[in-house]
Amino acid sequence: MAKKTHEKREKLFKKYQENLKLLVDNNLISEEINIYICPICLKKHKHLNEIDPLTLEDAPPKALGGRANILTCKSCNNKCGYLIDSHLAKRMNEIDQKKLLPNTSVKVKTTIDGEIFNGTLSVDEHGKMSMFHSLKNNNPNTLNPTMEKVGKGKVIDFDFEKSTVIPEKLEYSLLKTAFLILFEKTGYSLILNKCYNSIREQLLNPDKRVYPEYFWFKNIYGLKQGVYFVTDKGYECFFVTFNLDTGKTKSSFLVVLPCPLNEIDDIIEKLSSAIKSEMTLKLYPVENEKHNYIDDLENIKKLFEWLDKRTNVN
Repeated sequence: MAKKTHEKREKLFKKYQENLKLLVDNNLISEEINIYICPICLKKHKHLNEIDPLTLEDAPPKALGGRANILTCKSCNNKCGYLIDSHLAKRMNEIDQKKLLPNTSVKVKTTIDGEIFNGTLSVDEHGKMSMFHSLKNNNPNTLNPTMEKVGKGKVIDFDFEKSTVIPEKLEYSLLKTAFLILFEKTGYSLILNKCYNSIREQLLNPDKRVYPEYFWFKNIYGLKQGVYFVTDKGYECFFVTFNLDTGKTKSSFLVVLPCPLNEIDDIIEKLSSAIKSEMTLKLYPVENEKHNYIDDLENIKKLFEWLDKRTNVN
């Protein structure tokens, strides 16, 4: 496994190094070559294994069915993992648990004769529910006498345990997933632009709001997973769609990311109005296999030409 991981890291390192060199050699961007730039913090790496080595990064998070197709600094990977991705994974699993699906269990607070206990509600493969109370996390002096009185017809109230998920950090995990998918599909053509600085700042500072609210929603358009240009004049941006898979259920999300043409605050406000009015938006799929934006120079040039043309129009 360690050998396969190392080989994959080397392959990705070379892939995006070559993408960066292709852009520089064709005067599409100005940057050093023979380096890998972490998309989150923009640190430049000449080697895989430095003081802060490059590590495989899953987008979406691995716990939600994601796969590692890019690299980020180990510090970025770890920090984002425990500060934001953990909230998304936990919330998606909480939603599953509250559905009381077969072969699941959920921690609950039960109330019996005015006494409150910690319990576990389990659902078997046939949908039959059972309640368990452990002496380890309850006071035996109250648990045992109370349970002795429990019989057929006894009313037991229960509530799900209070969530420790911070909603904003869940949202930032969605933002991170979308941003890294955009990098995976388009390399350094876009993400070095200053319009993505607010995303980087948000991911590295999850305790304050940087990126505007209402940038994500359920995939109401039923789009396949991938990256889409919104090409309507004045609405130019990217839609990134992806699935989150808990192993029990799948949910599809759509995240709005900026392109270098418009301010993201304005775009999100305009899109909110467009969605409410059921306006039909023109979408162009980046993820189409015919449109390779990593090493196909012709397609990369078309991307830059499209942006230049729209810049002049706007």
